[in-house]
Amino acid sequence: MFSKVRRLPNMSSMITLTEAATFLGISKSTLRNWDNDGKLVAVRNPINGYRHYDMESLIKLKNEITGEEISLEKQDDKVKGEEAKVIKRTINKLHCIIRDSDANSNIVTRFDEISKLLFVRLMSGRNIFEGYDQNETLYGKKIQNEYTRLLNEFGRKIPDGYLQINLDTQTIRLCGKELYSVLIDDYQCDIKGLAYEYTIRGTFDKSDNQQYFTPYQIVDFMVKALKPFLKGTVCDPACGTAGFLTKVNDFADVKLLGFEVDERLAWVSTLNLYIHGADDFETYFMNNGGSLGSEADSYYEMMDAILTNPPFGSDYTDSKILDKYVLGKDKNSRRRGILFIEQAWNLLKQDGMLAIIIDQGVLNSKTNIDVREYIFSHFEIKGIIDLPESAFLPYANVSSSIMILKKKKNNVKQGQTFFAKSEKIGRKSNGDDDIIYYPNGNFELDSDLNNILSAWKMFISGNYQIQNANCFVARVDEYLEEDKSMRLDYTFHHPYRNESRELLNNSKSPLIFLSEICTERNHSYVPAADSEAISIPFTGLANIEPFTGVARQELTPAASIKSSVKRYEPRDIVFSKMRPALRKVAVMNMNEGGYVSSECTVFIVRTDNNGEPLIEPEILSAILRSDFVYGQIMSCVTGIGRPRISSKDLRKIMIPLPDKQLQAKVMQNLRANEAAVKQLKDRAKALKEEAENLEIRMINEVALTMAGGN
Repeated sequence: MFSKVRRLPNMSSMITLTEAATFLGISKSTLRNWDNDGKLVAVRNPINGYRHYDMESLIKLKNEITGEEISLEKQDDKVKGEEAKVIKRTINKLHCIIRDSDANSNIVTRFDEISKLLFVRLMSGRNIFEGYDQNETLYGKKIQNEYTRLLNEFGRKIPDGYLQINLDTQTIRLCGKELYSVLIDDYQCDIKGLAYEYTIRGTFDKSDNQQYFTPYQIVDFMVKALKPFLKGTVCDPACGTAGFLTKVNDFADVKLLGFEVDERLAWVSTLNLYIHGADDFETYFMNNGGSLGSEADSYYEMMDAILTNPPFGSDYTDSKILDKYVLGKDKNSRRRGILFIEQAWNLLKQDGMLAIIIDQGVLNSKTNIDVREYIFSHFEIKGIIDLPESAFLPYANVSSSIMILKKKKNNVKQGQTFFAKSEKIGRKSNGDDDIIYYPNGNFELDSDLNNILSAWKMFISGNYQIQNANCFVARVDEYLEEDKSMRLDYTFHHPYRNESRELLNNSKSPLIFLSEICTERNHSYVPAADSEAISIPFTGLANIEPFTGVARQELTPAASIKSSVKRYEPRDIVFSKMRPALRKVAVMNMNEGGYVSSECTVFIVRTDNNGEPLIEPEILSAILRSDFVYGQIMSCVTGIGRPRISSKDLRKIMIPLPDKQLQAKVMQNLRANEAAVKQLKDRAKALKEEAENLEIRMINEVALTMAGGN
């Protein structure tokens, strides 16, 4: 729910198109249309013609759109605490000062200068920025000299482009005034992380090397998961801003190594580690191929642990470097993330640990069988944790997993593997924190990562009896003989699937393909294209309840349904192929037929020689909603965001078909249980109504008694 927004003190009056769109929660194209329509008119920059927006107008418009008033300041305080609130506000002010002084600057170059000024502030303290109200030229020279002195004291190689502050003296003075006014000397939070997440979130597009930044919730989880193994030398071969390494520095006294292909990020990671108090660390800018190139060769077998989120969404095409790798040899291209798995093995010592974020295709795609063969023969597979598809939004919409591996050189034997599936990490799709607020004033991230972490800790302590809604333990080598694809994904090894296999193997009743029990009704129809139709009896996906087998039919205007639908008749079975985990399957027990979403398959139960159905539709519907069937199909579900099962895979479902006598007994039990369920639901409804009536009588009785009535 949107809320009225109260402007924070000293907020800059003009902001960019991207910032305005983010503030209003709309797309940039919508904002441009509003400008063209006169709903919210932009001010054009006289030099480059770019749109800028007045903050007062934005706040007024958002207050018209939304409801109650809240304080942005208070929200930040709840999410990150006082330290983060002050730093965010300061960074925003510096950003605005630099932008106002140089209309041609861009958000990345402004970030560079903010980083330099923050470096001086955090290393030299508040007093260095004193005197901002005196001689402007001397003041600017003083800050420049202090930055140079710090770099010399720093004693590390700095790229030429970052050896001085590239701001005029007036801008340095204005920034110095802000930095002098804030008391941040003792703060320990991730300055660089805040700068990225707040100042350039949503505007820092992926570069040529496909960089985007790992959400801090995932960084925290991975570092905590590997905490027992953090010793010696810990490396991130695609370190970005050094998010993993700065977090490791909080937990362990180790040597930190970061490799980075982008010079700017290599510089920022160096400053970030230094600001975080890391003593024993090195970061290296590796220009020729990054850590996949020859510059990393001298670090082979030096690492005790690696944590990394490599740029797995892009292809690597340098033939010379590809030929270095088993997984790249004789190939025209290979995904970078795949090559990083092999390079991590090269960099690790024997028994070294790797935590890496990988594309889901590494675990289950037929094109990556050779990758899984490499993993099986070079690592012990300790853990696989699926991440939500929205985990990296707004930067990327990818299906990804965390893989935790232990390096082995010879005779690799797989043991038990920990599997988990995260549904929420405490992050909204726009990148903001997703917070749960409680009536007592407490709050926390809406995340299941802590529960997964607790289960992981039990696993590494030797407790393999873990099985709950989203965590289990399995042997990844159990089905290698029959599964030549060597799949490693969560769904393939899920207990539902194994339980279904066991039930199929031990079934005393004949097992029949669903295609042999049913035919399919494929009468398609586009209601909006039928000029004579006014309304149709329609059952949409929302009209089919999950798990219960209950479906409703609604009279719906034909013109409102512009896509194709399918016909069903009474006693047909409808199976929703979209999101099959919801088990939306129902017998259509309506008085007349109707139409259903094309996302469904409509089944007709075949009849025997006597004209009787091979199986009662109610029994078949119940079986199709069971874990027994879902376990058969869950590894066939594909798609990101809207997962589906194909009709081809549906037809291959195996159904136990006993004799009519046993079927009659099953039907009797099913009806008895359905009646019991209905009775319980009716009782619950009656109790709720009784409680509501009692509440009304109670308050009326209080008023009557207080008035002196009986």
